[in-house]
Amino acid sequence: LTLRGNAHVGITIGDADSSALDFTLGGYGSRRINNLISFYGYDFISISGDTMIKFLLEADYEIFKKNHLIFSANIANAQDDLFDRNDWFSNARYTGYAIGYGIETFLGPIELKYSFTPQNSDGQLFVNLGFKF
Repeated sequence: LTLRGNAHVGITIGDADSSALDFTLGGYGSRRINNLISFYGYDFISISGDTMIKFLLEADYEIFKKNHLIFSANIANAQDDLFDRNDWFSNARYTGYAIGYGIETFLGPIELKYSFTPQNSDGQLFVNLGFKF
């Protein structure tokens, strides 16, 4: 059994007239680039804001040799001027969960994940093949 935790904070300094440098959350499996951050339960780039805070907790249980069950939960708040308020995380706006199955093969890992959120009735199924480079 492996437990993993991750915290992520994003702050934009200065007043930007454009939202091009905002933090965008959503989806899974993409490489983290240009403030695009994975978030279970939501579609790719569906949450944005010039400041954000996000927590992720995962449990990975190896049920058989090289076969894993993965349970994930993330919670976030992303909006403009989030840290100007006193309730940064008390009323987190976004939560998402995922359950997955992974297998280690000679070609690399293969992973299936189903993610969902209580705020939306849609769920997504993700497939990851091989290593991230």
